[in-house]
Amino acid sequence: MADEKMDEEFDGEEDDIIVLVDEEGKETQFEHIATLDYDNEWYILLQPVVLDEDMDEDEVIVFKIGTDSEGNDLFVPVDDEKVLDGVYQVYMEEMEGCGDDCDCCDHDCDHHHKDDKKD
Repeated sequence: MADEKMDEEFDGEEDDIIVLVDEEGKETQFEHIATLDYDNEWYILLQPVVLDEDMDEDEVIVFKIGTDSEGNDLFVPVDDEKVLDGVYQVYMEEMEGCGDDCDCCDHDCDHHHKDDKKD
């Protein structure tokens, strides 16, 4: 799964749960942690709903958000340490700037998000 492109499918029952389908058709449920802009690219941080036995409880998987030829979102796992460190730094900076009541990241913030419209 680490080097496969995955299609996203949003599950209507849980807002924070995303079902990813790999190229072999295997579905895996993830909890959406954050969506971030790093170095002019969009990344999504996800945590499997059912953790693998070799994963820590607070470990997340970082995916780069891309698109296929039809314009559908693709989540490509990131394994470049420099990118992972940069995305983590952006995440930590955003978390430090948050309060407690926002839907975007479970904190009150003035974040700019991918779907926000700029004036």
